Amino acid sequence: MKKTIYFLLALMAAFVSCDKVETDNGKSNEATGKDEAIATYDTLFFMGTLTANASSGDCETPDTKVSINYTEKADSVSITIFKAKLAQRMPAMDIIIPGISLEEGSNNTVIISDRSIPLAMGGNEFSQYTVTEFSGEFTAQSLSFSLKFGSTPTSFTGQYQE
Repeated sequence: MKKTIYFLLALMAAFVSCDKVETDNGKSNEATGKDEAIATYDTLFFMGTLTANASSGDCETPDTKVSINYTEKADSVSITIFKAKLAQRMPAMDIIIPGISLEEGSNNTVIISDRSIPLAMGGNEFSQYTVTEFSGEFTAQSLSFSLKFGSTPTSFTGQYQE
């Protein structure tokens, strides 16, 4: 019980010691004279088709949900593919691809990565399915990307979902 109380007190102290107060317009409180606060975006969701060209044959999964987690001023995102199947006999699983780089374009955001070790099944690393050749783009309405999971070429094309 004592540990719980100390934890809650420490947690409250952390919140109280924060010197930036973000307002509705994404800027810090004018009275503090602090710099603009970083606007944090919640997860963006897209629904579309995941296609994997496995050695055992193509596996197309319609109605695949994909999320992008990022902050406006961050230089990378993580992408989660929900209930992904990379082969017909493979069970569906959620796969997280961390460390995808962002480059802002005039009408879209380009997403690229040379190499990333995906996480699945409770955060376990799946180094045998290291992501390479990741490239794609997203806009306010759509997301598309292609990559290789190990030696399996994979692609996704989808539309924004609220």
